[in-house]
Amino acid sequence: MVAEHNIIVKSELRKMFDTYYEALVKYANRFLILTDECEDLVQDVFVGLWEKENTFPDETALKVFLYKSVRNKCYNVIKHNKVKDNYAENIVMSIEDDNLFLNQILEEEIVRLLYRAIDVLPERKKEIIKLSLKGLTNSEIAEELDIKLQTVKTLKSQSYTILREQFRDLSTIIYFLLI
Repeated sequence: MVAEHNIIVKSELRKMFDTYYEALVKYANRFLILTDECEDLVQDVFVGLWEKENTFPDETALKVFLYKSVRNKCYNVIKHNKVKDNYAENIVMSIEDDNLFLNQILEEEIVRLLYRAIDVLPERKKEIIKLSLKGLTNSEIAEELDIKLQTVKTLKSQSYTILREQFRDLSTIIYFLLI
């Protein structure tokens, strides 16, 4: 298998290929699922052996080289597949992020429309609703605006009725956008 002066003679490469090919494919198949991929990988090892004209002191060194080369190529394929899987996962996340992005846009648009509708309300009702949206309770709003609690409740209820009427058709549109 190994010629004089430790250089592989090209004519012996075919004999080495015939001797080790099947065993190397089976070895590669321990790491990789696809047999075709394993066959290509082993062929690449032999092509590299042909191109580089490696030298080996004996047949054991040649076997070690072949098996290590196959193992390393399998490792590279596995790493490459992992990169491809990560890329595919990132694409899926990106698509999911696009859905999140669209929901955020929809939410922002609804908030914009809500504030536009609030701005059309009479001044006192507008103040009450804006304070309510800031998280103030009815009692706190009454104290802030120096009006009676019942007045806050009444004006707030009237404001909600007006806003619901303005957004009546919007709920149908939102429903279809979210499907």
